[in-house]
Amino acid sequence: MNIYVGNISWNLKDQDLANLFAPHGEVTTAKIITDKFT
Repeated sequence: MNIYVGNISWNLKDQDLANLFAPHGEVTTAKIITDKFT
């Protein structure tokens, strides 16, 4: 399942995002896209 999360801090790293969602279930990958054309 992919989940879009918007309006997050530019300082947030992939692992930080994974840690935020971990209490709600297994996070297999977390990827923050910083290039709007990616």
